[in-house]
Amino acid sequence: MKSSLLTLIVHIYNNQQLVRLQSEAWGKWGNIPELEIIFIDDGSQPRLDLSMMPNWVKKFRVINDIPWNQPGAKNLASKFSSSDWLFFLDADQFLSKSDINLLLNQVKNFKKKNMYRFKRFSFPANHELSTHQNCQIISKSDFIDIGGYDEDFAGFYGFEDAYLERLWIFKGNHINVLEKPHLTDFSNFETKNLNRNSRRNELLRRKKMLYWHINKNFLGRIVLSNKYTLQALIKIGLIADGRPSPQLRFKWEEILI
Repeated sequence: MKSSLLTLIVHIYNNQQLVRLQSEAWGKWGNIPELEIIFIDDGSQPRLDLSMMPNWVKKFRVINDIPWNQPGAKNLASKFSSSDWLFFLDADQFLSKSDINLLLNQVKNFKKKNMYRFKRFSFPANHELSTHQNCQIISKSDFIDIGGYDEDFAGFYGFEDAYLERLWIFKGNHINVLEKPHLTDFSNFETKNLNRNSRRNELLRRKKMLYWHINKNFLGRIVLSNKYTLQALIKIGLIADGRPSPQLRFKWEEILI
């Protein structure tokens, strides 16, 4: 099977309305050979109805209902991507057919060690918003090299993207914001009634980055290379292990409909 140029990755939890809206958008695009779409039902209860989704979309379901499992869902999709570039898109962000075609032309000139993000505009007010850490394009090889998304953040809200961004920059890579295309933000359709207390993950992000700052110099690497010293530093809560964490800590299945 010939690989595509870009893999679009979208995951949704407990939001049938966003499934319908994204399915309608993808249907308008048509089956574009250069584009692969992978969708993850991230443990929704009850399971999402995907019968309206175009048949060329690859579909997977996380069986376990894990709160805030975005890192796991994205890692799962990346394992099945056949493209050199991964496009992580938040479920409430949208592109038109002309936008996706413009983007595919640009991807041909993208460079590794660069992450690409988007300007965003609200719907229907069309107000410009800040760029979104959840919406970015990264080469698959760079994503693997950095360890993918850290699933230690799963189960609690936020900061998995902030950690990836900090680690990405720490390792000397770059972030670019595209002038076009723009994303259209439908955040009024986001999933409601979820616990968005981010304190635990904010501290985890800081402790993991401290690991990398200690590891940056020779003496620090000696300290962290001793497993007993590392375990002691983690146990007292000074740092968290910054090394790539185990992935796909859940049951999953491919959806063949």
